[in-house]
Amino acid sequence: MPDSPLKAQILSVARANDIPADNVWLVDASRQSNRISANVSGFLGTTRISLNDNLLSQGTHDEVLAVLGHEMGHYVMGHMTRLILLTGLVIIVAFAFMHWGFIFATEIFGGQWQVRRVEDIAGLPLLVALYSLFFFLATPVTNTISRTTEHQADIFGLDAVRKPDAFATVALKLSTYRKLDPGTWEEIIFYDHPSGRTRIMDSMVWKKEHIRDVDIRDTVSPQ
Repeated sequence: MPDSPLKAQILSVARANDIPADNVWLVDASRQSNRISANVSGFLGTTRISLNDNLLSQGTHDEVLAVLGHEMGHYVMGHMTRLILLTGLVIIVAFAFMHWGFIFATEIFGGQWQVRRVEDIAGLPLLVALYSLFFFLATPVTNTISRTTEHQADIFGLDAVRKPDAFATVALKLSTYRKLDPGTWEEIIFYDHPSGRTRIMDSMVWKKEHIRDVDIRDTVSPQ
């Protein structure tokens, strides 16, 4: 990313949160999609801050900072490690479900299917069906794991960058490809990110609780 006041401020926020990055990388994504995106990734000296050109062209200065604050939250709070561990636990449960489901199904239908043992290649379609059934039933669990980390990163970004209005307007821009206002159960079951409505509400609650802070008070238009 070319040197600019925005780049300097992104790196300043990174340094303030102990993120060992000395550059900001710009990804050419507009040739494939108009979706905005960014990430902070890496370890053992490979940490990098990246944003795509859609975010830079479609977002304001404050909106870019708000998105990068969210992404820095994932890095600082170790969300990738958390997701790997929790997903690993879900996969272990999935294998247990497949094991007991296979035994149950073959005891009832094994004679007709000519399948009795799990190592029989003829039982592979049954294992695939059980795997698919488990992850279909586990959709609320896996989505909640992801949505929880996203919510934590949202709050981190608000605390780190202090741009609640900008984060709210980014949520509105994401509504071009994410439903903004789903039903409560729809969000719980199908959403792996907080809905736009939830993110805007969180931003406004954060702003309300910090309205007496000088930097936030100065952004409120006098009545």
